[in-house]
Amino acid sequence: MRLTCLVLVALVCVIVVESGKQPHIVLILAEDLGWNDVGWHNADIKMPILNQLAADGVIFNQSYVQPACTPSRAALLTGYYPFKIQRQHQMLLNLEADGLSLDLKTLPEMLKDVGYLTHLVGKWHLGFCKEEYLPNKRGFDSFYGWLTLGTTLYSKENIIAPGYDFRDNTGVVQESDTYLPFMLAERAVDIVMGHYKEYPLFLEFSMALSGKFLEVPQEYEDLYSDIEDDRQRKFYGKLSVMDNSIGLLVDALKTRGMWEDTLFIFTSDNGALASESGSNWPLRGNIATLFEGATRVPTFFHGSMLKNTGYVNNELMHIVDLHKTIIELAGAKTECDIDGMDLWKTISKGKPSPRTEFVYNIDDNELSPGAAIRVGDYKLITGHPDLLYPFRMLNRSDDWYNYGDEPISGIPIPPTGNEPPPSNVTYLFNIIDDPEERNNLAEEYPNKVEELRHRLDEYREHLVPPVNRVFDPAGDPVNFGGVWSPGWC
Repeated sequence: MRLTCLVLVALVCVIVVESGKQPHIVLILAEDLGWNDVGWHNADIKMPILNQLAADGVIFNQSYVQPACTPSRAALLTGYYPFKIQRQHQMLLNLEADGLSLDLKTLPEMLKDVGYLTHLVGKWHLGFCKEEYLPNKRGFDSFYGWLTLGTTLYSKENIIAPGYDFRDNTGVVQESDTYLPFMLAERAVDIVMGHYKEYPLFLEFSMALSGKFLEVPQEYEDLYSDIEDDRQRKFYGKLSVMDNSIGLLVDALKTRGMWEDTLFIFTSDNGALASESGSNWPLRGNIATLFEGATRVPTFFHGSMLKNTGYVNNELMHIVDLHKTIIELAGAKTECDIDGMDLWKTISKGKPSPRTEFVYNIDDNELSPGAAIRVGDYKLITGHPDLLYPFRMLNRSDDWYNYGDEPISGIPIPPTGNEPPPSNVTYLFNIIDDPEERNNLAEEYPNKVEELRHRLDEYREHLVPPVNRVFDPAGDPVNFGGVWSPGWC
C-alpha cells in the first residue's frame, strides 16, 4: 500500500516551466545551530560576514525546522512533513538499512528539470546503504562530503562508530589531517569559480559547523582568549570559522559576477546540541525535542531580488516551505499536494505569510509517542517531548541551556528493550506571549487544548507508519576497507 501511494504521488507531480530570470540559489544549511549561536542574537560572537548579510537582508524570527537532522533534510528535499514519508523517527543511524524513499522526487531533481546545475557540499544523512540513495542519484550533479550523521573535523572518522566517512562524488577522498571546514569551503569556492554562468546554480552548502566535536584551529580559538570556559571558547571559534568560510564563498560569487543574481539563504537543520556547548537560550529544550530550542532556528535571506530588506520579519515559516518557494522561484511549478507553501511574497515583499499552522512532528511509535502542533499563537505538545527516547541521548532535555552550563550527555546510547514507557504529558503554550515555554496553559484553557488536539488528529489521518528500524551488520566499514560505503542493503 505504501509503495502504491508513493508511486501515485510521483505520477501527479508535474513540473511546469515558467518564464522569467532564474536566480542562482545558495543555501547554507548549518548543523545544530542554536538560537543564541549567531551574532544578531549574541553580540559576543564574532561573525562580521553573516551579521552584515543578515542586516542587509531579511531576518526571519519565526522560522521552524524539524527537531533533528534527517527529518529536516527530508522535509527540505521533498516538501512533505516527515510523518507523511516515514521519516518521523529522527536521525538515520549508520547501520540502518534505509533512506529517503526513492519514489519521491527531490528538490535538486526538480531544479535540474528547469536547467539548474546542482551541487551538495557537506552533510547528506539521507541514506547510503545502496547507491540509489546517494546524493549523486538524487539530483545533485556533484557531492563532496559525508554520508552519515557526522565526522570528526580532522580525521574524518564517524562520530558514532569507527570508520572513515568522506567522499568526492562516489569516490573516497584521500585521508588528510586538513581541517574539514576548510576543505568544504575550498570546494564550494571551486564550484562557483568553475560554474558555467549561462546556467543557474543551486548550491547547498551543508556545513559541518556548528555541529559536533569541539575541534577548532588555535587561531580561531584565540579570537576568544578572554573566555575562561574551554568548551565555550572552542565553540565560538567554530562559529567564526563558519563565518570566514561563508565570506570566502561570497567573495567567489562577487568575483564571478554572480552575486547580484544570487538568492542567499541561511538556516539550520535543527537547534543546538547542548553537549557541544551550543546554546538555544533563551528558548527551551535541546536537539531532538518538541520544544522551541530544537525547532526554531536562526534564518535570513539576502539578495538583490528582495524588494523590502533590512528588517526582522515575524511571519511564520517552516523548512517545507523552502522547498516550494525555491521551486516556484526557479521557474517551475509543482502541482503536488505537498505541505510546503510558496512564501516568496512574504520573503521578498514582507507580505503576510500564507502559513498559519504547522506540525512539529507526529511519532506514534510505542516507545516514543510524541506529537506537537502550532496553530496561530498557540502550541500543543502531547505524549513525550523527547523524540530520541529511548536512545537516552539527552537527559534534562526539557531544560533551558546557556553557555557555561554543565554539559549533558551527547552520544546516543542504544535502547536495551527494557526501558520504561515514556511519560505522557500535555503542554499548551502561547508562543507569542511566551516564546520560552515557561507557562503551561493546558489546565487553564482545556477548550484550546481540545481544539488543537483535534487539529493534530486531522493531520494524524495522513500519517504513514515509519519503516521498521533494521540494523544490518553487513554495513560495517570493516567489510569495505574501513570506509562507510553503500552496497549492503
